[in-house]
Amino acid sequence: MIKLGKALLLTSLLATSTVVAADKEYTKVDRIKDMITMAGGMDEIQKGLLYRCEDGKCIKKGADSIKAVLVNLEKVDPNDFLDKDQQYAHKFSKKRQIMLWMYINEMLDELRDKNMDAVAQNYGLALRECTSCHMKLRPTKK
Repeated sequence: MIKLGKALLLTSLLATSTVVAADKEYTKVDRIKDMITMAGGMDEIQKGLLYRCEDGKCIKKGADSIKAVLVNLEKVDPNDFLDKDQQYAHKFSKKRQIMLWMYINEMLDELRDKNMDAVAQNYGLALRECTSCHMKLRPTKK
C-alpha cells in the first residue's frame, strides 16, 4: 500500500510539474544520445539480473543512467522533437516517461528488499514502456 501511495504521489508530481525551457534546443543528436544512454542503462540492469553483480551495483548503475535521462527529458517538451505527423503523441510520450520512472523506482525499492523476482518483473514492465514508445514514435524504415 505504501508503494502504491509513493507511486501515486510521484505520478501526480510529475504530471503537474511545469516544463522548464531548456538552455539550448533539444536536437535529434541529443535525443539519440539520451536513447543510447537509456539502452545502456537497460543493459546494465539486465546484466545485474543475469549475473548478479555485487550488491546489485549493475542494477543501481543502470537505473541511475535511466533516471538521469528522464530528469533531462522532463525539461523537454515532446512536441519539440516529435515529427509533425506525431504531434498528437505528446500525452503518450509523457505517460511513458512517468511510467518508466515509476517502474525504475519500484525496481530499486525491491532491490533494497532483495526481492529479485519483483526486480525482474519491474525490469520487464520498464522494458515494455521503452518498447511501446519506440513502436509508436520511431519512424518506420521503408
